[in-house]
Amino acid sequence: MLTTVKNILEQYISLTPETTIIVGFSGGWDSMCLLHIVKKLSDEYGFNLVAAHLNHAWRGEESDDEEANAQRFCAEFDIKFRAERIDDGVKQTEAVAREQRYEFFKRTYDYNKANVLLTAHTKTDNAETILYRIAKGTGLNGLEGIREFRRLNDMNIVRPLLSFSRSEIEAYCMQNELLPNNDSSNQDTRYARNNIRHNIMPRLREINPNVETSLINLAEIAIGNNKIIDELMENIEAQILCNKKWLTQNFMRLNSAIRRHFVYNLLLKNDIEPSFSKVQEVMNFIGDNNLSKSGKTLSLTSTLTLFVSHKFTYVLNEEDTAEKSLREVIITGEGDFPFENRESLVIEKFDKNVEYFPKKTAKFIFADLSQIKFPLVLRTRRDGDIIQPLGMNGKMKLKKYFINRNIPGHQRDKLLLLCQGQEVLWIAGVGMSEKLRVTDKATHKIELKMEI
Repeated sequence: MLTTVKNILEQYISLTPETTIIVGFSGGWDSMCLLHIVKKLSDEYGFNLVAAHLNHAWRGEESDDEEANAQRFCAEFDIKFRAERIDDGVKQTEAVAREQRYEFFKRTYDYNKANVLLTAHTKTDNAETILYRIAKGTGLNGLEGIREFRRLNDMNIVRPLLSFSRSEIEAYCMQNELLPNNDSSNQDTRYARNNIRHNIMPRLREINPNVETSLINLAEIAIGNNKIIDELMENIEAQILCNKKWLTQNFMRLNSAIRRHFVYNLLLKNDIEPSFSKVQEVMNFIGDNNLSKSGKTLSLTSTLTLFVSHKFTYVLNEEDTAEKSLREVIITGEGDFPFENRESLVIEKFDKNVEYFPKKTAKFIFADLSQIKFPLVLRTRRDGDIIQPLGMNGKMKLKKYFINRNIPGHQRDKLLLLCQGQEVLWIAGVGMSEKLRVTDKATHKIELKMEI
């Protein structure tokens, strides 16, 4: 078993003192077996090893006891231990628990500048996952099961125990006198995967004692077929892809089977269970909103959102959708006004002839400030904001202006506005107000700069 794990790791990383490996460590049979094996390799090769334990806190004292047992194991074997506890109030479902775990793993991975995350999925887990996906409704992609290697959120994830069954894992733990946690929730058949493990798989073994192997063979066939399909799809993907975004109208011109294939891959790439219903939900959402000018969003997970407009379709992460938190900066006149994110607004006199006016998307403008009274404010948008667009006599709500300019909703909260009260004079990189129009000669240059 140790040799198998070593050979798998060496396919993806170098086992050197400069390497850092994170092991997802619940303290149960599978993860204790894996951590024990990897610790032996760490002693031999000198790489850094960190055990990452997330306390779900769903079973009160039992969860705390499991964390304490995991910490004792790491202390006994001189393994670095990092633990966090899920906040109270988090929804107690399998899907949410999985999201919380991988978010925690990501934080641990980044903090330790790790090279790889190891999880203790086994051959038995893989077979159960394939059966679960069949039950939920899946395609060929879903039949691939758990892959030995994948990249998720800039993490390299390796599953070195996929060739071993749960019975082999348990035998290893007993032979090495390890004392894993016994999570009582693993017996709760209200959870779908536990129902498969305790009720469905035993009945299938009555039909075929080697059902695990048969399901894994099915996965191998699916992987082979998908490789053929992926090669054929590469040319089609080139027609719909632009800067890692789908061209929505090109996507909609594909037949439904090909669209379904791309949606399946999109979900898998973002570590979302590709059930038939989820794929259909995404396809319906794209179809319903493919003509939206400013775009619509669909929540995929707690941290991922699908954005669809008549131009582009793509996935946004939490950072993309989060509002930009900026302090309000008072602009008193000419000068350099710094604020967060290394940006600053510079207003300087301009007494030359303007040879050309910049595009609306530029981060600077020439303006006539002769009729503008200071102070002004640099900030993000607020309810009630208005603007008199360049070339128009009347004013309109800023929201309507954004819609007319096809500015996606998730970008609007990040745009910087130069304002006089609730009236917007300039939206950096988008457009300016008629009130700053240069009719004779520009008085000032206004520029949004980024420190390098």
